Amino acid sequence: MNRRYLACLYVGVLFAAAVCVTIAAHLLEKSHMNEGTMSILSEADPHDMTAPADQNNLAVAETDPITDTETNTKQPYLTIAQQEISLWHEDGKYYAFLPSACKEAGLEPEIPEDVDQAAVIRMYSEHIPAVFINTQSGTSDLINTDKEAKEAGEITVLEPDGTISLQHSLEYIKGRGNTSYTEFDKKPYQIKLPDSIPFLGMESGKKWIFISNSADSTLIRNALSRNLAKYLGLAQSEEGTFVDLYLNHEYMGNYYVVEKIEIQKNRLQISDLEKATKHENQNEDLSSYETAWTDTTKAKQIPKDPEDITGGYLIERDFDNRFLKEVEVNGSYFITESKECFIVRSPEYTSEAQIAYINDYVQSVENAILSAEGIDAITGKSYQELIDLDSFVEKYLLEEITANYDGGVASSYFYKDSDTIDGKLYAGPVWDYDVSWGNSPDYLGQISTSPERLSRLASHSDSSAWFQSLYGKPEFYEKVVACYQDRISSYLPLLADEILPMLTEVTTASAEMDHVRWKKQYIENGYSNGRTEQISFLEDYIIARKDFLDQAWIKQVPVHKITLLIDAAVYDTLYVLHDDALPEFPQVPEEYAHVFGWMSMEDGSAPDQNTTVTADMTFQAILHPSDLPADSNQESILTESEDLNIKIKEKIENYYLSIQHPLASMEQIDSIPTFDSEYEGYNQKEVIFFQITTKVDEAYRYIVIGSKDNWNTLEILNEGY
Repeated sequence: MNRRYLACLYVGVLFAAAVCVTIAAHLLEKSHMNEGTMSILSEADPHDMTAPADQNNLAVAETDPITDTETNTKQPYLTIAQQEISLWHEDGKYYAFLPSACKEAGLEPEIPEDVDQAAVIRMYSEHIPAVFINTQSGTSDLINTDKEAKEAGEITVLEPDGTISLQHSLEYIKGRGNTSYTEFDKKPYQIKLPDSIPFLGMESGKKWIFISNSADSTLIRNALSRNLAKYLGLAQSEEGTFVDLYLNHEYMGNYYVVEKIEIQKNRLQISDLEKATKHENQNEDLSSYETAWTDTTKAKQIPKDPEDITGGYLIERDFDNRFLKEVEVNGSYFITESKECFIVRSPEYTSEAQIAYINDYVQSVENAILSAEGIDAITGKSYQELIDLDSFVEKYLLEEITANYDGGVASSYFYKDSDTIDGKLYAGPVWDYDVSWGNSPDYLGQISTSPERLSRLASHSDSSAWFQSLYGKPEFYEKVVACYQDRISSYLPLLADEILPMLTEVTTASAEMDHVRWKKQYIENGYSNGRTEQISFLEDYIIARKDFLDQAWIKQVPVHKITLLIDAAVYDTLYVLHDDALPEFPQVPEEYAHVFGWMSMEDGSAPDQNTTVTADMTFQAILHPSDLPADSNQESILTESEDLNIKIKEKIENYYLSIQHPLASMEQIDSIPTFDSEYEGYNQKEVIFFQITTKVDEAYRYIVIGSKDNWNTLEILNEGY
């Protein structure tokens, strides 16, 4: 061999060795990647008995263009109908939340090569469409943290039969709502399409609302309530469509899609004053004009008004705390003399003349409603001339029957058309019924779950005075009774026996996925039992509600209020039919207050469940001293010149104390100090230890000893508590 040949051979061997090493390294790296992927994806145990029923194993992609923005790591995914769906990781498991088309149309997910075929728990939806929304940014962070932020994107609707019914650009998606947006991770959304088109089987429109139902573990209270509203014929009460929402490849849960409340064709069909005002001002952006403020109104300094400014107006009543937080956000508003706060939703930006007109009209309505005679003393018009009585009756009945927590408080809409068409104020459209029908999410604190209630929409601390005043008007009350007796009483069994089961069946599979996806959120709000139990409660509630209201409105049995106070604030209100026994009082959670008992504000007596109720009653909670607020400034109920012992003796009965004003606190004890001989023989548990705050905020201790008929009082212990 010559030297040149040997050199070439040597170089060739070295090159081959280098190639082999490179290939080996590449294969080893790929093997490690596969092992890592298998390790991650195999965390889900396909034999885990805690997994929801009717689930199978599904293969997923090894690599993934979808990135977790929090960890900047690649997320496993699968593809269905050209839509990528990332997997949900929860409790060491991966879940594939699959749209209805997979099960009902046999649509198979597209599986990339080199995947783990037995790593993921598969859950199928049924009966409802899937909506896929992908924003231009590819992330939902902005719209989930800033309610006013908007993002453009694309929207696709996959029907249960596997067809694509809509594939369209999206002008925007944004967050919406108040508590539903701020208190929950599962956010509600609003979308706007570029064109007015049919959507999810509903009539054409651009704007649509995706209701999250985060506060309702059944997910169907809004739909159930809208069904009753539609039966009553209230404005914009068309039923919506349940969907599975996938936002930026992530399954967001079960949503109820309804049309946005707005003055539009196919929506609230009244005169469009906003459109007329824009036309009068050469279609200028009305928000661009200077703001015109007064102490009770907000408007814009718009140069020109249409000839007719009597309608249409769409206004929303809100409670003052939330209203005041959003005075800068809302385009136009007014406040009445009784402090009713109204946001003008349309026109969003009113002229000064327009805000003055609608403010004056609503003030006249309020004057008439709140007057004993039902007449506005200024205009001389009766409330029946100013409002559409039937719509107010139907709206009241909807709120009362559903026991809507927000009834007459918030999301309470009214509208008025032009005087040339119908100049009266109407109640409606309907909105927001997730906290209704006995629902009591933990984040709201104490809410009665009893179906036996007749609140007259006055039980909330922020309730409007309108409906409770209307309830006392003979014409209004007669229409309430007639409408309930002739139309609603017979419909409630249909609601429980047919509508509720239908809504349950349609949403069951999707709800199972939703409950896995938002498991922590449901637990945080006190929904520890399953959806089946919640549905059963709802069914029983509707029937019990009918039984109670039949007694009140058909048989005309008087209803009495039992008001429970804690630290002078209303904790709960019970409603009892005349001559029924006093019900047991609800248990107060210790984290709310340490309640040792209750005392009557009328006579100081303890509640007795053998007592029949013949009138309204009020009871004050007896609290542990530690529950007295440190900054308590309650006025003294005793003066320095009064004989404290005599004052106490006059008001003690049945081991409780009431001195015209509720005590700051009182506590019963089991042990007593050493007494003089004159107190010997008394049972130790007949001793009550309590404190009362004087006007100089000095808390003294008293010991009261005695029996029901014979009380003796020790002297004041000369030490502060």
